[in-house]
Amino acid sequence: MLRLIAGFAFSILLGHIVLWLLIEKTLWPYVRKNHPPDPDHHKSRLSWLVGVVERTIYTGAFMLPGSGIQLVAGFLALKVASRWHSSSGPRSTVDSDNIWMIGTCLSVLFGLMGAWIALGHMPPLANIKTINPVQ
Repeated sequence: MLRLIAGFAFSILLGHIVLWLLIEKTLWPYVRKNHPPDPDHHKSRLSWLVGVVERTIYTGAFMLPGSGIQLVAGFLALKVASRWHSSSGPRSTVDSDNIWMIGTCLSVLFGLMGAWIALGHMPPLANIKTINPVQ
């Protein structure tokens, strides 16, 4: 039970702190310094909450035997589809997309590491038992 709590705490809390420091304190200031500011950047900032929820989903999904990777892939597909229309635009949108990709990739990695801690071993990422070569 303690390992489970430690895994989710690593993924959710440490992941939140690291991503907040990287994105809000490093990447966005760099973008604002080198490119015109995006007026909509702070319009609705619930990305931290989405990050907490997605790291929770990723950690739990990676802990499921066999189907965890499919759940992560499905959530990533949903996330990409929801952002699809907003990805064509000015330079600031390209920067926003790059930061979004960095945050998403790191959230998946924190979810994987949290599951590793919770399980005590690397979660199986595929349900492949044997591969028969074509003869």
